[in-house]
Amino acid sequence: MKNKTQIYRVMFVIFMQLVLFTLLFKGVINESRVYDEVTYVKVGYGFLTKHDFRLDPFNPPFARELVALPMLINSEVYKDPRLIAPRMVVIVVTLLFSLLIYLFTKKLFGTAAAFLSLTLFTIDPNILAHGHYATMDMIFSFLFVLTLYLYFIWKKKFSYKKIIFFSIILGLTLSSKISALFFLFPSLIIVYFFDNPKWKTITFWKEKKNSILLLIFITLLTLWSTYFFTFEPLLGYRFDPERPAIKLAETNYLVKIALTQPMPLGSYISTIKQQILYNYSGWYRKDSFIMGDLSGLGHPGYYFPLIILIKTPITIILFFLTSAFYFIKKRKKHLVVLIPITFVLASIMFTKVTLVLRYILPLYILIMMYSSQVININTKKTVIKYGILAGLLLWHIYGLFKVTPHYVSFTNQFFDGYKNGYKYVFDANYDWGQGLVVLKNYQDKNNISDLQLAYFGDLDPKILGLKYMRIKDASLSDTQKTYDLKLTKNSTIAISATCWYLCGYYKDTRIKDIESYDIVGGSILIFRID
Repeated sequence: MKNKTQIYRVMFVIFMQLVLFTLLFKGVINESRVYDEVTYVKVGYGFLTKHDFRLDPFNPPFARELVALPMLINSEVYKDPRLIAPRMVVIVVTLLFSLLIYLFTKKLFGTAAAFLSLTLFTIDPNILAHGHYATMDMIFSFLFVLTLYLYFIWKKKFSYKKIIFFSIILGLTLSSKISALFFLFPSLIIVYFFDNPKWKTITFWKEKKNSILLLIFITLLTLWSTYFFTFEPLLGYRFDPERPAIKLAETNYLVKIALTQPMPLGSYISTIKQQILYNYSGWYRKDSFIMGDLSGLGHPGYYFPLIILIKTPITIILFFLTSAFYFIKKRKKHLVVLIPITFVLASIMFTKVTLVLRYILPLYILIMMYSSQVININTKKTVIKYGILAGLLLWHIYGLFKVTPHYVSFTNQFFDGYKNGYKYVFDANYDWGQGLVVLKNYQDKNNISDLQLAYFGDLDPKILGLKYMRIKDASLSDTQKTYDLKLTKNSTIAISATCWYLCGYYKDTRIKDIESYDIVGGSILIFRID
């Protein structure tokens, strides 16, 4: 009987893997590459072949090196408008991630919760969105959660072999995205101190000294290996006469050394510096949009809670709140999940940077895992409990299939779902340039000859065979001349949701009040002028 149960469990996990792969691949073939993908792939290829880490100083290299691996086989991969090969790398990571979610949740909350957590992961639109794009976010999230999992299962007895393996994963996590340094590292330290109340004693540190030194050494060595053991100044190679560091170096010897003397991990330290400048200086414009308000200064304080509220399926919100209420007394057993959630939320609450859900994808996944213990609530009316859970999951699936395969366009039912999400969010929260493939199909199906297009993205629409007149847009690759918008009879206007705001079309009295429109590709507004 026990063997049969094990077989059924394995069959369920395999089935969910097949469902997950099918949904992810459907997104790959039906969406054009999104805004950042080709940049990440090309930059990652430069990291792998030229070891030049000046190509993008805002994040460490590992995740982009991973998505660029197909270019080592075929250097023309980046020209694919769907980036199928690089996206398949991320799909493999996402499939591995689903297994990790099952194992981690099982350790934390039991088998029933593990099944629910795996199900939520498989049918979550935000996971499906970033689980098939060739970007850093899913790779970073996988390594982030894997680090927490290894700590959790090994914390009672860390042998030297386990420390070495853990350090390698930690080093790769730190090299996958700079936010690992600010989110994961402090969270791990806080969790470790809670788990080891004797940390305040000198004896504790004497006992742990060798283990800690080994961990630091292997972590830094792994991190440096992703830079191919290159040397670079702490402030990075970049000669610009107007650069403040150049002027400071004339009078400050330490700045001069940091600017000119190559050192191990200099590139990583330079990246930290660059991120601090980006996040906290006024040198970079911080366009953000929420609930109809477009700002160049960000929306500190309330932006992220609203983004989470808008983009998270209502089912998960209800599961999380219920779990938090029922299991609050067990919080000390769940610190490995709760502390990162709390720390990350507190860290990003007041930032002015344009933040999108993908930046905190690890937090989102931890919330999903914690929510799954709702199935463990003891009640005399078991049938009613499972009936409610099943009903909410079916509602969740209904919301998913309304946006399939354009998962990134999902907003929950409180915010009008798929069609009206652009009124609340944009950019990578809704429109990331993914809609060109479907727009081409829409043009062919409706025999549209007079098309005016304002596209947000980095793919030239002509590559997909679109015939159009270019109007004011936010396209990185379109080489056509830009014309003024014209409302002529029998014409069709297609405007990416992000361009709708960034290019000012939402203020255009000629079209903003037109009620008759479609949305194609989950992101492009269609206006038909009869």
